[in-house]
Amino acid sequence: MDKVAEMYLEEVTPANEIKGFTKSFQKRSKDKKVEDKNVVELLSYAKEGKIILGSRVTEKAFKKGVAKKVYAASNCDEITLKKVKHYAKIANVDVIELDLDNGELSQKLAKPFLISMVCVRA
Repeated sequence: MDKVAEMYLEEVTPANEIKGFTKSFQKRSKDKKVEDKNVVELLSYAKEGKIILGSRVTEKAFKKGVAKKVYAASNCDEITLKKVKHYAKIANVDVIELDLDNGELSQKLAKPFLISMVCVRA
């Protein structure tokens, strides 16, 4: 019994872990700030209700001519991304590749499903 008590006495936890802060914080780089601007812009479009979710619907939006801007997740399907970039080149629409994967993108937009591509309607 004495060995168990000694083991707990020797163990020291940092003050931050006791308070519940376990993550080490790092200063953001300039690249991260640019990515944040794109995400903030996307979230503002989402508040206005001008977004369309999904790659298939994005392709249909290009065919209808209502696409204004496209945001793609970092792990979006390559073939789909090439098709959308081709359509965007024809229609003079910006395609922005985010540093977020589809799980993080869906979390930012507060959706319970994975989102690989978001189209902003004109």
